Amino acid sequence: MKNIFRILILTAVMAMNGCKSQTDTLPTELPVIDLESAIGSGKIFNLSDVATEIKYIPLETNKESLISNVNRIYYEKDRIYLFTTNNIVIFDSNGKHLLTFDRRGNGPQEYNYISSNDVDPHSGNILLHAFCSDQTASILTYSPEGTLLSRYLSDSIQNVLNTKFFKLDDNKFIIKYPISIIDTVEAYAKVFDSSGTIVQRLYKPKLDYYKRKYDRIIEISGKNGVKFNFEKNYRIYPLGYRYREFLRFFFYENDTIFSIDRSLNYSPVYVINFGKYKNPEEFDGHHSKGDHISLERGTCYETDNFILAEFNLRNFAHESLETMFPNGKGTSKNTKSFALYDKSSGKLTLMNAPIPAKPGFKEDFEYGPPFFPSYLSSQMYAISIIYPDKRV
Repeated sequence: MKNIFRILILTAVMAMNGCKSQTDTLPTELPVIDLESAIGSGKIFNLSDVATEIKYIPLETNKESLISNVNRIYYEKDRIYLFTTNNIVIFDSNGKHLLTFDRRGNGPQEYNYISSNDVDPHSGNILLHAFCSDQTASILTYSPEGTLLSRYLSDSIQNVLNTKFFKLDDNKFIIKYPISIIDTVEAYAKVFDSSGTIVQRLYKPKLDYYKRKYDRIIEISGKNGVKFNFEKNYRIYPLGYRYREFLRFFFYENDTIFSIDRSLNYSPVYVINFGKYKNPEEFDGHHSKGDHISLERGTCYETDNFILAEFNLRNFAHESLETMFPNGKGTSKNTKSFALYDKSSGKLTLMNAPIPAKPGFKEDFEYGPPFFPSYLSSQMYAISIIYPDKRV
């Protein structure tokens, strides 16, 4: 580990426990993730509790492979994909730079900007939801070598920003997008085929919780004398992640995780028991606050044995962390906590930080810095980035 900081960047690839086969079936009874019982305590988890091995991979450094502002990371088909602000940089499993990919432009194989991205776990193809020169929203498929393989129009789905899409099978895609909170029949995601035909809509669940927040916003805006058209402007964002051949969806302060498989079977699969920690009393525009707990927006990974998630514990945090501002002037309190749900025992446990202000798993294989994944591959490899300045 002593040479770890002599290179520009490295990634940690972790093989997660759990290799049993999985079919396209859904449980007959909903498991309950009991958050209420977990509040007030936690424990430090070793990486060996959930992983079989860890490998540190130095990424090759040259003029073409220099990266900054990594937005998304994928690890599929023995390739590492780093999506930056403008480029897609691809390395092999040993860190050798293979390709820097940028197709911005007005040509037939190009796009103006990318709305969202994905990597096909079966082929390693690069999938982009992008707006092209004619302002049409399209699903573009590129090979790992950067060749355009297909382009499907998605204007008939929803031509909006802040979308996210997944490839469901060779002929079906699913796209999700922000939805308003007042329309009771609005779909938050749609499945469509390569011709752009919608084959199924996923309608949002009953969201009384969000409706109460909406009413609170209206009340606050009236007191301040400011009038906004919240019916058009206030929207909520469904979150999603892939688990084997399933796609999971949830709303970050709702209590249910939903699932859809390749056969378009759609059903709830987990329910979170927030108990007395639900229902905030205050709301300030975009993020609720006060005496409640919420499931965080972007952190949820699932193996055959575990679910890794992140909760904002707010006033109920038993281990709040003081983090330094980027400019070094002052600190802020971080009340978020990673959590591990054991599918076998049905127990949720909050994860204490092995080093103060450095949350994650204690790295007990090679005694490196704490680890928490940024991506979980279809083969159950967890991957994250460690920058040279992030010393223990």
